[in-house]
Amino acid sequence: MLLLLLPAVLAGAGLRPAAPVAALAIVPGDASDDVDDPDGLIVAHPAKPALAQQPVLGELTPQLSPVPSGPLTYVPILYYHYIRVNPNPGDRVGFELSTPPAVFRAQMQYLADQGFHVISLHQAVVAVKSHGGLPSRPVVLTFDDGYADFFTVAVPILHSHGFTATDFVVTGRMGGSGFMTPGQVLAADGQGFTIGAHTVDHVALAAQTPARAAWEMKQSKLTLEALLGHPVIDFAYPYGSFNQYDMAQAKSLGFETAVSTLSGTAHYVGQLMELSRVRIGGGLPLTYFASVVGGPRPTPAELRA
Repeated sequence: MLLLLLPAVLAGAGLRPAAPVAALAIVPGDASDDVDDPDGLIVAHPAKPALAQQPVLGELTPQLSPVPSGPLTYVPILYYHYIRVNPNPGDRVGFELSTPPAVFRAQMQYLADQGFHVISLHQAVVAVKSHGGLPSRPVVLTFDDGYADFFTVAVPILHSHGFTATDFVVTGRMGGSGFMTPGQVLAADGQGFTIGAHTVDHVALAAQTPARAAWEMKQSKLTLEALLGHPVIDFAYPYGSFNQYDMAQAKSLGFETAVSTLSGTAHYVGQLMELSRVRIGGGLPLTYFASVVGGPRPTPAELRA
């Protein structure tokens, strides 16, 4: 169930929109079925529409970064996967998707020391719509897939700085090995973190039939709303795989925004169903992290931390 690595898309930093990059659809292996919570909560899924034939990487038409239209709002939206030391040194994919806890702690300390304001994804969307209202040095933190180390490792570090974040949860994997349980998802929500939807089975949506793609998006939203007891308005496309149909579905289902893996830090209102982000992982040096968020070079003390 390990994720497959997309081409690196870490180019977008600063006010200038990133150059167009491809977001190819990649399809994972088998997905989980029903979820059984340790506390007794059982989330049952209705029958799934059939999966489409699994494509080979590159078979699908790449999605390019949208051409900006209208006023631009600058706010880096970062996305993480694991907050862990990669357990297999030979697993390059796992390494690229893993941010060691010490590195993550140093990144969050840098944001605090340099006066960054970590805002919610919703605050960023409101600012993009109005083209204003952001604090100085804004940054948004997002996490994909709902891994258990978000709750056990990232949340305590974020709490220590009063930071918020959004975690996009794959509902069919809640309670599975390495993933948050429904109870942990509920607890994170109760502590002020935002929970977004990331499909039921983490499939590449652009590779699916329309019925399957719509079901994956809708059912993940309904499952999380039943668990949390409030609307879920944020969505992330697995693998950055989506097409015009998927974007229209996201909007019709009531999602306020849908984030992609397209790289960029400047956003406009017509992009809210394909919002760009910058991936963080692989133990990036703090100097690079600083350049991504548009901050000053780290101090010697920060580099030693």
